Amino acid sequence: MVRVDVRSAHGEYPVLIAPGLLPRLPERLAASGLGAPLALVSDRVVGPLHGRQLAAAFDIESTEMRVGETTKTWRSVEQLCRCWLEAGLDRSATILAVGGGVVTDIAGFAAAVYLRGIDWLAAPTTLLGMVDAAIGGKTGVNLTAGKNLVGAFWPPRLVAADVETLATLPTRELRAGLAEVVKAAWIGDRGLLDMVPSGEGLGYDSLPPDTWETMVERSVAVKVDIVAADEREGGRRKALNLGHTLGHALEAATAYKRFLHGEAVAWGLLAAARLGRRRGLMSSGGEAALKAAVGRLGSLPPIGDLDPEAACAFIAVDKKRDADGVSWVLPSDDGVVLDERVEVAEAVEVLRELQRE
Repeated sequence: MVRVDVRSAHGEYPVLIAPGLLPRLPERLAASGLGAPLALVSDRVVGPLHGRQLAAAFDIESTEMRVGETTKTWRSVEQLCRCWLEAGLDRSATILAVGGGVVTDIAGFAAAVYLRGIDWLAAPTTLLGMVDAAIGGKTGVNLTAGKNLVGAFWPPRLVAADVETLATLPTRELRAGLAEVVKAAWIGDRGLLDMVPSGEGLGYDSLPPDTWETMVERSVAVKVDIVAADEREGGRRKALNLGHTLGHALEAATAYKRFLHGEAVAWGLLAAARLGRRRGLMSSGGEAALKAAVGRLGSLPPIGDLDPEAACAFIAVDKKRDADGVSWVLPSDDGVVLDERVEVAEAVEVLRELQRE
């Protein structure tokens, strides 16, 4: 088992990474001194696969939400809070979130606001959840106007990543998670790119189990190193937004129905690479290298039918905006450059270029 400790303003918490970790979670919590959860949150796909067994092991109730990004709403948070209130949960309660990034985002945010804050634990079951969403304490929901515009920094008390759960993921979900691995690699561990499998039909069996474990560990290490130094995104943590500015806009422009988050980030990485080259931050060879890394993930949902101006209009309400506009993270040949100001018109031009390719 691999353990990575994360420092936060709310205290240090461990990220545990191992195969077969979920069935052993009760004993791991007991060994760590953390109390057992009193409620479990999952979704209608992950619940039957993993959530119900864990709920039975802890002898607690399980709430299963609808699947997908369209579930990340105020209504879902209110529903969870009502369930916990009816169950009599008080401020000493702990919640266990079992699922992908949508589940951990919603459950973590609900935990942040229920009775003004209760503890929660994260058991991510998707690659994207393991390497990104469940790490760092960002929780929240979407608005029609844009992605993740409401939320809180509320870190879990523990993250348990059981890499064997990746075997239950469809190819599309794995590829979406690999986009976040590519992002982490470009930011802080370029050798990770050599581990990314390629092909339209890639699956869990495409790599040995220990390779998946190592990939998760190294991706987590990149993010933990950054968030430990900048928990609330005042500086260095901005690097983790690489690919996300346009990616979030694409998700919002399609009502969170066309793209998985990682697929939108993949398009965002391609756009950021083009912007980086246009601005002289990245060589043509660097752009080609990042483009090739994204290309290993296979085909992405199309963008050719989108109105570039309408899609890029969502950038104007990006959560990273300030009085000077929206701050972008752009890639360089050997890393990233923070706080680049990109006018919406230039983003529209780049999106049009990508549509023609």
